[in-house]
Amino acid sequence: MEQPTEAVIHQILSSTEDVNTTMDHLMYELMSFPGARLFTKNELLYAVYWLEANDFIFRSTKNRTTRYFKTAKGNKKLTESEQIKWKE
Repeated sequence: MEQPTEAVIHQILSSTEDVNTTMDHLMYELMSFPGARLFTKNELLYAVYWLEANDFIFRSTKNRTTRYFKTAKGNKKLTESEQIKWKE
């Protein structure tokens, strides 16, 4: 799988911080979290699956709600991403 852009990776990883962001929020009609409209639905979904496949996030389903949480690797990647963002 080709790596998504750093911008979309940062968007997904930072969105896992919000307790209200669920997998349902990645559906185009529901993409209301800050920054989501900068990307297409396909870009966001691809990034989610890429991040999960590469152990940056993990999926948890509770009461029919699917949420993603960062792993230690995901936390490190978000920190690196924020450092790059501020250098630009």
